Amino acid sequence: MNFKHALSIAVVSAVAGAFAGGAYVAHRAPTVRAASATKPPAADSDANAHRANGAQPHSPYPDYLSLGGAAPVSFESLRQRASRDPAFLQSLLQRFRNETDPAARGELLSLLNAVSGEDVLRFALSLSASTRAQDERDGLALLSAYSMDRAEVRQTLLAKLGQGGDPQHRSELVAMLTPATLPSEDAAPVVAQLAALARDPDPTLRAQAVLQLAQWDDSEQTEDLLHRAILDPSAPVRASAIAGVQGSRLRSDRLKEALLDIAADPASSAADRGAATFALQDFRLNRAEYAIWRRAQAQADADSGEGG
Repeated sequence: MNFKHALSIAVVSAVAGAFAGGAYVAHRAPTVRAASATKPPAADSDANAHRANGAQPHSPYPDYLSLGGAAPVSFESLRQRASRDPAFLQSLLQRFRNETDPAARGELLSLLNAVSGEDVLRFALSLSASTRAQDERDGLALLSAYSMDRAEVRQTLLAKLGQGGDPQHRSELVAMLTPATLPSEDAAPVVAQLAALARDPDPTLRAQAVLQLAQWDDSEQTEDLLHRAILDPSAPVRASAIAGVQGSRLRSDRLKEALLDIAADPASSAADRGAATFALQDFRLNRAEYAIWRRAQAQADADSGEGG
């Protein structure tokens, strides 16, 4: 992966994070919403031993959990025990269901997402199907650790999106539809749902759907929706569309023309001009287009304070 491609993916991830914390990865690894945990000073020697036993020094997980004020316990030791002891795992699931302390719930969520597996998945699916709002949120938080190549996870999210409701909640659901390698027949319902949401009246939902759709599909339909989104009156939708072009394989003359128009238009925001200029690096430009791009690049450098 060259620098330019890596930076493109970073831009897509940054835009996704602006909506619901989503980030695009071609083959999604499980993600964890780990609660912040403060390591006790007296535990430094234990932490060093813990790392020596195979823990990663830059792990996304905390070193220790206090679980609501109890004595700190090694996160890794709990994870390993829950992975090999079904009874202990069930006790953690039950405690998560009944726990009322927010800090302890966050730590349990982090631990269960790290354990993952079939038991946690069944538990997450049952919670997400609940009519109780807190249960549904908990279930979805647990489902975030699973890839979209799991049909039951994919179908749960699509069913919830089909129910309508609050645009912000639906935007968060869309952000969970992280692309995965799937047969085209299995990906088709996701693409269809995202294409419909890319036309939604709510700009926040529209922006998130456009961003995800560009990662799932490179068909003519998606190119058309990206072109419309680049011209959208909503700044977040335009930003998502430009980031979607950067992170996808979609290239067309009209996408290029729309980006050139934004890059060259003094009335466009500095953010839009800079993003369009960056995206144009992946298009074939003739001399006239290249001259527009060079001027836009110089202006983008000046706007960012990098001009000479």
